[in-house]
Amino acid sequence: MFTPDTFSMFLKQQAWPVGIVVFLLISAWLLLKVSATSRRARLTRERSHVTEDTFVEHLAQYGFDGRITRATYRYLQDVQNVQFPILWSDALDEDLGLDNEDVDQTVRDLLIALRRTETSGLSHAPIITVENLVRHLQASPRMRQDRAA
Repeated sequence: MFTPDTFSMFLKQQAWPVGIVVFLLISAWLLLKVSATSRRARLTRERSHVTEDTFVEHLAQYGFDGRITRATYRYLQDVQNVQFPILWSDALDEDLGLDNEDVDQTVRDLLIALRRTETSGLSHAPIITVENLVRHLQASPRMRQDRAA
């Protein structure tokens, strides 16, 4: 195989392979971008009947606290940037795109906002869905109010 003598000769020989790799990377990125945009649009269209109020009402009929449910929905929409209506059955990772770190941060932030404390060993099941998240928050005990004597 021929070894180029100069750097410019090397670049001329490698221009096509590098160009093809760059083209493939840009094409893959564009495909993923279009796919994500169309998925978001489809979910928004399919869930046009779902609002924060209908989400809260649905879970309230099963005994969930409306304040906790509403705070969870708002947090996921505003802070975690979920840009389509949320269902109680949505998986936090697959449907909403949250990783373990995001879920942990969500739990911590909502516990603080709702003035509740984390109890170790409280939940025997992992937090996988939005319903699991709300159930975990509701099962967490309220912070004690320190009363001055």
